[in-house]
Amino acid sequence: MFTGIIEEIGRVSQIDNCGGKRNYTIECYQINDSLKIGDSVACNGICLTLVSFSDKSIIIEAMNETISKTTAKTWAIGSKINLERAMKLSSRLDGHIVQGHVDTTSRVLAVKDLNKTKYLEIDLPKQYADLVVAQGSIAINGVSLTLARLDNCSFQVALISLTEDLTNLSNLKVGESVNLEFDIIGKYVLRSKQIAEHSTKSKISQEWLNEQGF
Repeated sequence: MFTGIIEEIGRVSQIDNCGGKRNYTIECYQINDSLKIGDSVACNGICLTLVSFSDKSIIIEAMNETISKTTAKTWAIGSKINLERAMKLSSRLDGHIVQGHVDTTSRVLAVKDLNKTKYLEIDLPKQYADLVVAQGSIAINGVSLTLARLDNCSFQVALISLTEDLTNLSNLKVGESVNLEFDIIGKYVLRSKQIAEHSTKSKISQEWLNEQGF
């Protein structure tokens, strides 16, 4: 479990293919001191398992399933990666609840500077439209953000200066892919609604109609 508050930007320094998985070595210096083997680390919003670490880098493992469904497949030597350790229950939840389970990848449609604030416009796949609301939360590359504008096919987020300084979102270009994770609360609400609707429909049968006098 994470909060979407990035602790450090790491840099991919080595990639090793190991059968049905891939190990990424990521240079970093700030999050290393309290890690242990097997810990979960959010890398660009993807919850990955720590297999080794030193005071200068971490090595995380990604399965082919993860690689195929996230932007991990595009990582190369030199790629900048947002890093966050799993949250502690004793800590403040400064962002929102982020699982590190990427729902989909999308692409940047536009990068705009308005009144000295950078706005990102992101394509919104139609099948996920029910999971976003105006002023709601979303994680982009693991960064907890608030929707500033919502349209039928896209949404916008505004980056405060701290987000620009401490994450890799400030370097995004038009057409670049990003990882999206939608609010878990919204997902449960939508699922409950779908189950309720299905249950109501399933009660209406010819036998039920006959019993009601139709």
